Amino acid sequence: MLRDLDGLTMLVSESRADGRAADASLAEELRSTLTPGDGNDDLDDGADVLDVVDAALTDAFMGAISVAMLAFERGEPTLLTDAVARLEVGMRGAAALSMVPQWWCHRLAIHLLRGLWDASFHVVLPKGPEGGDAGDWDRLRAAFIASLFRRRRSEIDLWPSQLEAASQVLSTQDNLVLSLPTSAGKTRIAELCILATLAEGKRVVFVTPLRALSAQTETALERTFVPLGKTISSLYGTIGVSDVDESILQDRDIVVSTPEKLDFALRNDPDLLDDVGLIVLDEGHMIGANEREVRYEVQIQRLLRRPDAKTRRIICLSAILPEGDEVKDFVDWLTDDEPNGLISSDWRPTVLRYGEVVWRDNNARLNITVGGEEPYVPRFLTAETVPSKQRKLPFPKDAQELTLATAWRLVDDGQTVLVFCPLKSSVNALAKLIVKLARQGALRSVFDGDPTVLNTALSIGQEWFGADHPLLACLRMGVAIHHGSLPGPYRKEVEKLLQQGALKITVSSPTLAQGLNLSASSLVVHSLWRNRTIIDAAEFRNIVGRAGRAFVDSSGLVVHPMFEPTRRTRQNWERLVEDSQLRDMQSGLVRLLTTMLQRMSDSLGEVDWDDFTEYVTGLADWSFPAIATEDEETTSDAMKFWPGQLASLDCAILGLLSDSSVTEQDLGAALDAVLASSLWARTIARYQKPVRDALRTGLVARAGVIWRSTTPDQRRGYYLAGVGLATGRALDSKAEQLNRHLQIAEAAIQLGMNDEAINAVVHFAKIVFEIFPFTPKSQPDNWEEILVGWLRGRPVAEIAADDSLETAEFIEDTLAYRLPWALEAVRVRAAAHPNLDAFPWDLSNPETGLSVAAVEAGTLNRAASTLMRAGFASRSGALVAVESTEAAFTTPAGLHEWMISEAVQIATGDASWPTPTTRDLWMSFATRTVALRQRTWIHKVHETSVSWMPGYQPTPGEPYRAISHSDETTVLEAADARPVGVLSTRLNLRRQGLLKVTAIGAGDAVELDYLGPSDLFA
Repeated sequence: MLRDLDGLTMLVSESRADGRAADASLAEELRSTLTPGDGNDDLDDGADVLDVVDAALTDAFMGAISVAMLAFERGEPTLLTDAVARLEVGMRGAAALSMVPQWWCHRLAIHLLRGLWDASFHVVLPKGPEGGDAGDWDRLRAAFIASLFRRRRSEIDLWPSQLEAASQVLSTQDNLVLSLPTSAGKTRIAELCILATLAEGKRVVFVTPLRALSAQTETALERTFVPLGKTISSLYGTIGVSDVDESILQDRDIVVSTPEKLDFALRNDPDLLDDVGLIVLDEGHMIGANEREVRYEVQIQRLLRRPDAKTRRIICLSAILPEGDEVKDFVDWLTDDEPNGLISSDWRPTVLRYGEVVWRDNNARLNITVGGEEPYVPRFLTAETVPSKQRKLPFPKDAQELTLATAWRLVDDGQTVLVFCPLKSSVNALAKLIVKLARQGALRSVFDGDPTVLNTALSIGQEWFGADHPLLACLRMGVAIHHGSLPGPYRKEVEKLLQQGALKITVSSPTLAQGLNLSASSLVVHSLWRNRTIIDAAEFRNIVGRAGRAFVDSSGLVVHPMFEPTRRTRQNWERLVEDSQLRDMQSGLVRLLTTMLQRMSDSLGEVDWDDFTEYVTGLADWSFPAIATEDEETTSDAMKFWPGQLASLDCAILGLLSDSSVTEQDLGAALDAVLASSLWARTIARYQKPVRDALRTGLVARAGVIWRSTTPDQRRGYYLAGVGLATGRALDSKAEQLNRHLQIAEAAIQLGMNDEAINAVVHFAKIVFEIFPFTPKSQPDNWEEILVGWLRGRPVAEIAADDSLETAEFIEDTLAYRLPWALEAVRVRAAAHPNLDAFPWDLSNPETGLSVAAVEAGTLNRAASTLMRAGFASRSGALVAVESTEAAFTTPAGLHEWMISEAVQIATGDASWPTPTTRDLWMSFATRTVALRQRTWIHKVHETSVSWMPGYQPTPGEPYRAISHSDETTVLEAADARPVGVLSTRLNLRRQGLLKVTAIGAGDAVELDYLGPSDLFA
């Protein structure tokens, strides 16, 4: 489970190098034991003889393990056969002497090694396509296996959940749906499929549902594919396509993107996918009736309907697919009804245990379910008196405090803990409570590492929140606060700390359920409720999969703290634990339209199908249908959802028909054609005919409303902007003002007229913030001041009125997402209209999108914006860096020239540049590109001489292991770890790659076959 193969190798080498188990030493010890004399006439029943035999068996066992490890290093099955044969000899010897512990050790080792070998990459990963062109497969396969073997925790095999999928890796024309539990290895299968695609010389797009997950995925893919010489990048920002984005989409081997970013790019330039051979849909179960889910379904349908779809593979990864007809329809849709398109497994690397922490009176009992047993800890927690004048009540005093007390108690037991909150507001509330309780003395810091590892995250956090914010206070205590509304740069640094194991406790929101890879030994479920509703069973299944870390824990514990629970509280928990229901995979478009048509039907009262169909067909507009019998609260809630539902339906229709020139009379036939074999078609096929007809009528009728209300240019503008009819009309009505503000902003940024640019963006925002869906979720009273300060590059902590977290969330949701979307929507809508007034700035000009870049980055300085888009996470540091060097670059190429310029080299020599708090961040960024190049593994073969040990005679082709020591010598060991020679060449003690040493002939020369970065020699 530890997979520390370097440690195992050194253990074996040291064991064999001390000579105590050498034949001569054992013979002498045995002779002295068996030879009577010096009063030693009683042999104590042969116990001393068995000690000698045990030493011999142990030494031989170590030698066999060494041979086995060399087999995994080199991928040579004959070495493993030799290792097993050696162990079988030892096992028979132990059996003959009734040495049971030794017999068991040998027997278990044989089974473990055989199982590991049979599941190893050497065996399972295909050698190449049968009868086909292997392309670059052999080279990439070798580098992939070697780099994974040489990781700190060696990865040399596939799990049982991954074995079936591995056999289909090279079937690069076949789409695949992979359904595995959370943490059961879906990403590794995706990596293997990526490897096969790269071997064919094609590129890959990896789609993730969250920007936070995109950053994490980019880091994980870099770790795997940079050693193979491949480039990886995620698309910056939320929507729109800048010149940087286009460069990434066209040049990078692997591109990581959210669905929205990719969808917008492909709407505006479908050719960007021409040389892409694989699209990975991570968390591909994102099918449902909300806006993002319907867009996602339509996006996949467009991908499947592309003329070149057969040249491109789609791999869908999911942890919560159901069984039965729904998943069959989903799989058949993605695989075009090909057989064997679904690979599923229930296996996961750790066992889940469920428990509850029940507080009554002054203590809590921990109950755990283990199979049919229910062990418990009677006084898992007890009430404590806090030594503080600020607090009189014992700790914990309520459900919130019990959640935190449980987390800290589990840390005391050596666990890492993930606290799940269904609501983001609960995450922020717990952060404040942690700081308060720490100040009172009820909670201690759980951070026990080097404080400097926190510096980068703290410096970025201070820019956004100020030095004393609860989020940063928690971080200093070893507690990560994580949710989707945190600023991307800060969230990314926190995730790095979590991946490094620097933080013991994480408090997180439902971003966990959307695939974010945050695992821990134990999961503490703070609450089961979200907006007066118990969380969905499918979401719960995905969340609990985060408990238990592969290679670290044998089991994961999921507990729910209950403060003086009622019977209903316990029943809710038990029901959720036992509920095996997984996600509803029916077409989200069907579910959306069904909900809307049902409401229309209810508003009419009792009508037959014909009357209802006639009603829907005759609608001139789809205004909100009121239901006479409905209570006021229900009507109010439904009224809030209706504009979004209508917009989702409109976007789906426009997305399906794209910018085709279909007439109103042909809408029905056109929709039938584009939805052929779709998830929509497969879902409604299971309904009765009246329902099928009503759904089709509703879809065609809504399309008719759009077509009768718009011109082809308008529809093309709405399609490119990704908006529905109501939003499109609102943009049309304000087009003259919005176009002019955007033109002024673009021109002013280009000309360096900052005040004019800011004024134009603010006036633009005043208009679009009144238009759905660009209206902010929450809008601070001083939002104009925030926007102005943001564009001027001022730190968020300075421009925040009272709550820097509220300001940061406004920036993340509105300034980094909704406002850029509105800017791009207006730009592409304008570009779709041929008679646009081009003065003073042509919005169809190739060099546009400057306003989007400025708003996303939080600066009008184009060089600073470009630097941040390239990955430098500090806004203040970026501004100081470019301003102090008078940088004027605006492209990735210009950024590269600036990075290697004399001015930057001199500035980097200053230990406080760009700023004292961003120095570490800059050095990490500045060396990253070079480091990535240095991490690329290359294959080199060298020949060198060796001084053999006296009496040793090499055999041609014999394999050796090279063990380098701190005294700069490198000892060659035979396969069984016996030292046999010393290399004449000095090798790097800290080399990262995989070195294979093989004898050349019977002389004093050996071959050094090295696969790794350029770090072999000292």
